[in-house]
Amino acid sequence: MQQIRSDLQFIDHYINVFKRSWGSYLFFFLGINLFIEAIVIPIFTFLTSWILKLSHIPYVSYTNILEIITHHPVGSFALILELVLIVGVIFFQFTFLLTGITNISRDNFSLKEVWFISWERLIQLRPTSILFFIGYFILIMPFANLIFKTPLLNKAKIPAFIVDFLLAKWQFALLLAVAYLIVFYLGLRLLYTLPLMIIQNYHTREAVSKSFKLTRHQNLANLRRMAVISIYFGAITAVGYLLVLLLQVGFDKLPKPFDLIMAIIMLAIIQIFSTFIATIVSFLLLQMTLPTEVFKGHPTFYHSNRINQRKKKIRITTVILIGFIALLSLTNDYFYLHSNNIPPLRISHRGVDDGNGVQNTIPAMAATIKEHPDFIEMDIHETKDHQFVVMHDENLKNLTGVNKAPYQLTLSQITKLVAHENGHAAHVVSFDDYLAYANKHHQKLLIEVKTTPHDSKDVVDIFLKKYKKNILKHHHEVHSLDYNVVKQIKAKTPKIFVSYILPYNFTYPQTSANAYSMEQSTLNDSFIVDSLFNQQKVYAWTVNTDSEMDRILWLNTDGIITDNLSALDSKINDFYHDPSYADMLFNYITVIPYSNSITSEASV
Repeated sequence: MQQIRSDLQFIDHYINVFKRSWGSYLFFFLGINLFIEAIVIPIFTFLTSWILKLSHIPYVSYTNILEIITHHPVGSFALILELVLIVGVIFFQFTFLLTGITNISRDNFSLKEVWFISWERLIQLRPTSILFFIGYFILIMPFANLIFKTPLLNKAKIPAFIVDFLLAKWQFALLLAVAYLIVFYLGLRLLYTLPLMIIQNYHTREAVSKSFKLTRHQNLANLRRMAVISIYFGAITAVGYLLVLLLQVGFDKLPKPFDLIMAIIMLAIIQIFSTFIATIVSFLLLQMTLPTEVFKGHPTFYHSNRINQRKKKIRITTVILIGFIALLSLTNDYFYLHSNNIPPLRISHRGVDDGNGVQNTIPAMAATIKEHPDFIEMDIHETKDHQFVVMHDENLKNLTGVNKAPYQLTLSQITKLVAHENGHAAHVVSFDDYLAYANKHHQKLLIEVKTTPHDSKDVVDIFLKKYKKNILKHHHEVHSLDYNVVKQIKAKTPKIFVSYILPYNFTYPQTSANAYSMEQSTLNDSFIVDSLFNQQKVYAWTVNTDSEMDRILWLNTDGIITDNLSALDSKINDFYHDPSYADMLFNYITVIPYSNSITSEASV
């Protein structure tokens, strides 16, 4: 109890510090974020696209990294150089931030001085220090949504499907947990490294050593303080949101258009409130990274009257800045609350709904068709006799117990096997039979063409010769993780709708695909905007939880691929079919933690 009381005293003390110069802190935090999102990120986005275009690299994914390195050495060098620049910008941002809040605390804040110091620290970096900081930023990733939050660093994510794959087996799950604990521990021990280098100009090795010394026996205390801060302001935020929602419930009873006008005002209040709270929380957590000694020997340089005059000017400027950001968000708020967006396509992943059968089998499809999905997504592999079987895995063992790959067996041999999953059993089915059943029941398919090094060299030609007329007649679509498949189908049969599957959102691709099937955890609003500009659609996969569905619906993708079709139907019904403005505000609140936008949450 005494320790928690100490943490509350810490919060109270630094809230008073924040109050004393609230204008400067808000201006500084919001200004940095606005600059990063409005200028820095667009520059890097343009630079990446420019490099890819000049180097004739259509996309960047883990599937083509080796090809980029071996076939595009100049482009590879340019991308590596850009990565170094991004690391430098992140370091500069942290330097600018920590120097700024330290100077504000000493009442000698000057943008010119902070800029000069930050630039000086940046040019002092050695190549070895840059390598250290790449590792350092990886280590502090567990704190990316707490202490060191930045729109640039937030783009580094582990895709959800990789985590799901690792968690599927207890051995991998255990290794992942151990690795995360080690990284988390090292992140805690290196907490003071960056502040020591920036504020007191320590060399890298000295800062690391000093940080380990300062954090000795402090890990649990630091975690407890983070938890207390999060709970304290989480409660304040929840109460604030609840009051706004209750007010909107009342406003929803007003005649049109006053209910909409009040909803826009309430949404603006939510955005300003969340920005203010997030700034205070970031300020408090950053104070935890500053050892007390960094403030020693630093007197105030300005007379108090001059300080008060300057604070008044900064506060006026800050209010103007907040007003400007609020105005920028008003248009988005109007369209969010007033738009009649078309609901996304509902796509059943592997033809199942909440485990109602064995994936990629006709009985499962028959059960799922009753839910009337817009598409059923399914997978095909080439067999030994150049036919196609409906199967996702490259090995049959997981579903059938037979340790063979599709290319090692004929279609006749494979379709005699029985697959088991979700307490159900069904025969493995040929694509011909699966397609015929879908056509008979007027069910459109999203066909994933899977390839392996063992496939025929002309596998795409074989596929198109057999199925292109059927696909076009019944309006089926195709997608593939293999870009060569996408490219060949678009070149040979342009009328077929083809989507390219992207497992990670590095940057927006430059391809001829009609759409992109994007892994949902790295999909963001900028990708959606780029898709609209390029007149290409976006399907998000695999969207299974309530929070994932809320976020993807808010992003307004063209289609959602899910294992839980009935749950998605319920979400879409709540989201699109005449929701109240209070419901829409609630939906907005639930996706705030996932958004990088300065209009929804301050990030520094």
